[in-house]
Amino acid sequence: MSLPKLLAKYSLSGVVNTVVGYALIFACMAAGVGPTLSNVIGYAVGLVLSFVQSRYWVFRSAGSVGGDALRFVPAFLVSFGLNLLVLESMLALRINPYLCQVAAGAVFVGAGFAINHLFVFRHRKS
Repeated sequence: MSLPKLLAKYSLSGVVNTVVGYALIFACMAAGVGPTLSNVIGYAVGLVLSFVQSRYWVFRSAGSVGGDALRFVPAFLVSFGLNLLVLESMLALRINPYLCQVAAGAVFVGAGFAINHLFVFRHRKS
């Protein structure tokens, strides 16, 4: 599959994942949960949803589920670590927490695509 088509599928799956994740993050924040814990909860749910979408629909992996998962989790954690770094840095600057979540999410998406494409799901079905 061409890189533009792959990126389009990744982006579409990301929209689904983002809607679910942000709905959960913002619902937690509205319920009084702090921004950082809300972020962790939303991204934990997103971890499972993202793996399923990426493995079976976006990248159509031909690798083993276990091997893909063993690469996906650390890749997710690197992307999520970058997300938290941006989130905490922006929160320390007293920027609106909702805007912080969106900016941190953008960093997560960019890092996630690159790592998943080049490392996690490198074995693809034709």
